[in-house]
Amino acid sequence: MRIKIALIGPTHFCQRALLLTEDRKDIELIPYEYANPKDAGNLVQTIIPCDIVLFSGSLPFAYAKSAIKNIAIPTLYLKQDERAVTVTLLYLLTKFKYNLNRISIDVREKIHLDHIVNDLNGEIQFPYVYTLKDQDSIQSIVAYHEQLAFEQKTDAAITSVHAVHEELIKTGIPVYKMIDPESALLHTIEEAKQKAILHKSTASQIAIGKIKGTQPNYILEPFVTKIADFMQAAWSENVGHYDLFTTTGIVENIVKDKAFLRLLQKMPRDIKLAFGTGENLQDAKENAKSALDFATKYPGRSLYLLDANKKLHGPYPESTDAVQMKVDEPSLVEVATNTKLSPANISKLVQFGQSRQAKQFTANDLSLYLNVSRRTAERMLKKLMEFQYVKIVGEEMAYKQGRPRALYELNLATY
Repeated sequence: MRIKIALIGPTHFCQRALLLTEDRKDIELIPYEYANPKDAGNLVQTIIPCDIVLFSGSLPFAYAKSAIKNIAIPTLYLKQDERAVTVTLLYLLTKFKYNLNRISIDVREKIHLDHIVNDLNGEIQFPYVYTLKDQDSIQSIVAYHEQLAFEQKTDAAITSVHAVHEELIKTGIPVYKMIDPESALLHTIEEAKQKAILHKSTASQIAIGKIKGTQPNYILEPFVTKIADFMQAAWSENVGHYDLFTTTGIVENIVKDKAFLRLLQKMPRDIKLAFGTGENLQDAKENAKSALDFATKYPGRSLYLLDANKKLHGPYPESTDAVQMKVDEPSLVEVATNTKLSPANISKLVQFGQSRQAKQFTANDLSLYLNVSRRTAERMLKKLMEFQYVKIVGEEMAYKQGRPRALYELNLATY
């Protein structure tokens, strides 16, 4: 099985990857070259059928985030690490004898430079570092290096962005591209291959769909046939509902299809649609039944998907979030056992902890995140406090008159 990998990056990246893999028969690299990483999103829309998309770095990947939401194949990007920084610095030191204190450098994560400094016991420093952020403009990165050179604080620049390199060359400033080590590039290409194989295997798993009307004697067949046509699915009528038979890959594609989502929006509000996937027919049926139970509880039309890993996706099209419906991390199993909270609530609680910049929160913050009443959130907090998974750390005065609200902190592993 030959894996097709779409490469999105500058010309030199694509050409190097093609050169390193020219003798391989197990993969085919299809290059999509840009002059500016901002064009990465537009290039995604031109990709011919392939198995995975590989970006040259985190910046083009960030620019393409909105575009890749609409594709149903995996994506990956070449991560910059300490090897890349070290190889680049070694090249500049041995060939040009630059003073590292007089070099400006832009990197995705400054921690890589910090690690190098620590490994060398602080004997070198990097005083001029620009940390790249999502949606950074090329002009702002260029201006950073240019200003330091103009003020005669630096003798050269190292950049992680090809477009910045091209612009700085025009100014006459000595500039060098970050070197991606051959081993890192080959490792990432192999990772892309394995990720694509796993996705293809998962996509071929069986998927069962269930369509149900909440009103008695509702005529569902016209909608069933339309949905089945979209999904290339077989269907059958059962007592109180219809079953659809298709594959996981088709379901993953269809929930991102704008035409299908428009059809879903036109359906009567009391129609419920749910899918389950699994490694065998029985698992898919059970997951579809569980997903339908959630869809039935959701007001209005809805579509839920419970996958083979017990992650609940939806309701589409309002949300593409996923909630873990099983708990297998030992520390979280303990939380679920002690508090009697459901795996779904434990999963949401972990996601709540991960999503917040501030450690402290109120019962109202939790209720808004979980989309439950404040009383329900308070009951959950009471159970968690009983086993010291949550603690009160202070109070917050209400904006208007009223009793102060307790401030809580999670005391469980959220990562």
